[in-house]
Amino acid sequence: MCPTPTTRWRAPMAAILALTVLGSLVVAPRAAAAAPEEETGTTLEVTAGLRRWHDPGDHVVVAAEVSSDELFEGRIELGLGSGATVTKSVQVAGGTTKTFLLVAPTSLEGVGVDVRLYADDGGILRRLTLTLRVAEAVELVGVLPALATQVGEVPQQVNLASADDGNAQLAELSLDQMALGSSALDVFDTIIGTTSDLRSLQPAQRAALLGWLNRGGRLLLDDDDDLSALPEQWRPADTTWALAGRGEVRIVDGQASSGRWSSIIQPTGSTTSEYAGFFGVTEQSGSVQQDLAERAGVRLPSMVPLLVPLITYWVLVSVVLFFLLKSMRRLTLAWVAIPVLAALTAGTVLWYGQQWRSAGQPAYSAFVDGYPGGGDATASLLAFSRDGGTVRADLPPGWQSDSELTWFFSGSSSNVSPEIEAGGDGTELRVRLEPGQVTTANVLGPTGDAGLAIEAGLFDDEVVGTVSNTGPVTLQQVAVFGPGGVELVGTLEPGQQAQFSFRSDPLPPGFTLGDRVWDGTSDPTADDGEIAELGIWSNAGASRVLFPSGMVRAAGWTTERPSGVEISGGLTATTVVTTTAAIEPGNGPLPFASVRWSMVRTPFSQFGNGTADTIYRYVVPPASNLNQPMVLQLPGGLTSIELWNGSGWVASDAAKSLVAVPRASIIDGVLMARIPNDSEFFPGDQAPELRGGTTEATT
Repeated sequence: MCPTPTTRWRAPMAAILALTVLGSLVVAPRAAAAAPEEETGTTLEVTAGLRRWHDPGDHVVVAAEVSSDELFEGRIELGLGSGATVTKSVQVAGGTTKTFLLVAPTSLEGVGVDVRLYADDGGILRRLTLTLRVAEAVELVGVLPALATQVGEVPQQVNLASADDGNAQLAELSLDQMALGSSALDVFDTIIGTTSDLRSLQPAQRAALLGWLNRGGRLLLDDDDDLSALPEQWRPADTTWALAGRGEVRIVDGQASSGRWSSIIQPTGSTTSEYAGFFGVTEQSGSVQQDLAERAGVRLPSMVPLLVPLITYWVLVSVVLFFLLKSMRRLTLAWVAIPVLAALTAGTVLWYGQQWRSAGQPAYSAFVDGYPGGGDATASLLAFSRDGGTVRADLPPGWQSDSELTWFFSGSSSNVSPEIEAGGDGTELRVRLEPGQVTTANVLGPTGDAGLAIEAGLFDDEVVGTVSNTGPVTLQQVAVFGPGGVELVGTLEPGQQAQFSFRSDPLPPGFTLGDRVWDGTSDPTADDGEIAELGIWSNAGASRVLFPSGMVRAAGWTTERPSGVEISGGLTATTVVTTTAAIEPGNGPLPFASVRWSMVRTPFSQFGNGTADTIYRYVVPPASNLNQPMVLQLPGGLTSIELWNGSGWVASDAAKSLVAVPRASIIDGVLMARIPNDSEFFPGDQAPELRGGTTEATT
């Protein structure tokens, strides 16, 4: 907003004129109008998620079924908690029913989705609020079509063998849903299928599955006949499991087709379940709106150029003009002089406003989460309008809105929100802006190969490895993150590689790492050559574990990578490309730094009732020797723990804080440990650590 000085106006007409011009610089909200429902032959039925089950913060697919007695043309609009909308044009032939799929982000607060059906003339025909159910202690499982056909009938619900109070909700996963991008698979914790299902996937569907796996999904395959659809690094070889990014690929050897669902579906955690207790924090060390605005050249106008002509006008009208005309005994000339001065003043203000609105260029920031051969991008786009009107940006196919998590953690950058419509040929982003108005849109979708590769292993007490630039652009400020910290590698030209090393001992919870190696362009102390923007890094940290257990992450910055976004006037783009790799355990005893773990049940979840037990799930690397002795090192104050042996929980007492892990409790590379909720032990920010050794070892 542009404040005006408090003063006494001698010429009301001039004041109104000047204030009218100043009003053109003020950000005005969009008006909202809704037509009442009408009795027509058109009906709307809606469902979302997996029979309305979902995990807050994930995306859900909204299925809107429209029936009409006559030809109907209009659109479906989803209103989200942040104010953003997702829309889709619809056309239904008379006497038919058609289902339309839209992808909507959800809030961490479990807010419902407002669904509106508009006629072609803009009037609202139907409106309803869809309430979603929180999948607390509920596993959401998708079954691919070939396996569903083989099974005959997929059960809607099964109880979990390893979770006394948990169950799994199952549903067939359609190929149409997979074609919407990896965000359309967010609702699923586990997907079960056959290798025949994998072979039948089209490129966009395969990319969606791989992106979902990379972010932590669990893929169970009923056979291992043909794994060629998976990247070579993600194919189980000498074992029944393989690590796939943060996810897992598991061969269940006919157990799915024989209906043994309970024995193969295991508990999963939330996106941040690798943070012990509820003290986990993400890398919230920057503001993407601030970074984008600075790079775009968008800033609030200075008050000085506005105040100078207004004060000058007041002085001339109130003092100089009065005494001058009085001395000339021509006070009646004020009726001419005052409007002329007002017009000159208003023209000066208008000229300055035009100059301010003409500055800058749209800006784009992206976080690319890479996997072998592809990646998914989480991005923010700053758009503005110099003269007012609708700003449009064309995004690649499969891109969707990602408005809710960023809005929850960072708030809104303006009082207008974008509208996103995804189609087969691409996605269009639209936003109506007043002159000089600015807004930020958050989106995500599939992208090309990240162009970054990393390998890591244990040597003595250090994580060592190699990071390589396999892409066509130069990567700056490349850094590698792992259990013991972070190392800044520097610039990597295409084809160049570098070595890294840091300690394997994990840092205490709560440490941010990005700001240890990057200052961020909005930091006044940053060097001119630094291009890292901590805002987009923070955005990505709100929706994923940036530093997953048992893994390293490499990240490098570039301004050369094409964004794939088309917008009038072009844009500037800064991208951080990242990739992860498992830490290989070496030939010695299993180190904790190579073990993946997550808290899959906790009494401290947002929607829990405080009575659940705490359950940890550990996954050892496929290269591990499962016959070596292993122990769980318990945190202080805990003297026993229960281990799952495939049929029940067995209590195990600790000796010097160490619990011997029986070989029978390591089932297909997985150990599950439970701390009963007896109201006497508080897990806090420490988790039991699985490693090689015996109870005779010293701690």
